[in-house]
Amino acid sequence: MADNDNNNVQDHLTNAIFGARVTKPDERRHYLGSLRERVELRLTNHDMAIPSTVRRFRDILPQYENKDLSVLINGKQGNGITGPYVKLCAENSIPFTLINNDNAQLDPDANGLLIVARTAVNQENIDLPPLPEAPKKKTGWFHSLFQ
Repeated sequence: MADNDNNNVQDHLTNAIFGARVTKPDERRHYLGSLRERVELRLTNHDMAIPSTVRRFRDILPQYENKDLSVLINGKQGNGITGPYVKLCAENSIPFTLINNDNAQLDPDANGLLIVARTAVNQENIDLPPLPEAPKKKTGWFHSLFQ
């Protein structure tokens, strides 16, 4: 019994000095404090800076409305980039958090916005789906003569 009490005291002291133990700290830093297994959708900082991405995000956002999800937004990007996404989340009643700590990076390939679940969803592809390619215009044989 005394060993168990000593272990509890040691654990309490260790937590007080170093903080609570965290699972997968590198992965949490990369995914704005969350884990990869919880991510449903990811936008990079570069993606968020493209104006057409806001429209695409608006179009797919309703499919996430009635789920127990939240949005993590890299707050270090500035209001000019994050503002439209914050507005869309508020309009669709989806809870969001602006992340301004060391987890938020400004690299173009770093995570800028994540839609995350409370539990693991293990979705294989988390990136915004690409736009469908426009059909190529058919040209006649006369047009090919002048190419």
